[in-house]
Amino acid sequence: MKAQVGTLVKAMDILDALGDAGPLGVMELSRMLHLDKSGVSRLLSTLRSREYVRVLSDGRHDLGLRLFELGQVLQARMPIRQAVVPHVEALNRDTGETASAAHYHLGHISYLHDAISNQEIRLGGRVGTRCLPWNDLCGKTILAFCDENYVLECLEFDRKASLSPLPSPKSLLTELANIRKKGYAMEKTEDRCVISAPLPCNHRPNFIALMCGGPSSRIKSADIKRLSDSVIRHAQEAAESLGWKSKT
Repeated sequence: MKAQVGTLVKAMDILDALGDAGPLGVMELSRMLHLDKSGVSRLLSTLRSREYVRVLSDGRHDLGLRLFELGQVLQARMPIRQAVVPHVEALNRDTGETASAAHYHLGHISYLHDAISNQEIRLGGRVGTRCLPWNDLCGKTILAFCDENYVLECLEFDRKASLSPLPSPKSLLTELANIRKKGYAMEKTEDRCVISAPLPCNHRPNFIALMCGGPSSRIKSADIKRLSDSVIRHAQEAAESLGWKSKT
């Protein structure tokens, strides 16, 4: 690996911190990133000059509008996102519930597109959300169809760095095996019921999943098969639109 530019890495760490936990003050960033306060101030000043960071009325710093603009450009230039958008929208129309597409890359789940339900009580969107896969339904859906050794290596790596509780290897592999057996994942709590299915593919690792769900008060046990069949069908159609050969 080529040597990284230290100042640039620190600036990106600041942006990551503001994205994950912001808005934050200079002292908070200094403590969180273990950086000198004066160094953080200089980096923030540079980032503000290019509108990657903005200052709020209370003096704290947050992400700037330039990042939003770049995010819009990125969305328009992602062929995979453009390919799955029609299928997310179709899943929303088919079920009447909120539908989403998520992508797994470099150890994180990123939500690419949402189609929000028009019902009065509904789940919100997650587009732009980035998270670890272990406690995320789409994340576990995707990992269920990855090599187990790869999954365990990633889990061990995150276990050393994450402050959040992560599942044990045994419980995770059991859960992933159940997802593979059913062909979809489901999460039902008092508040919501969500179902996720992967885009099937024979010739490459599967790193995209569709998800659909709504409030548990509306989605009863009798609705689970209808919703899961719909999510699986639209995931298969999305895979075919990308030219992927679906698994049997």
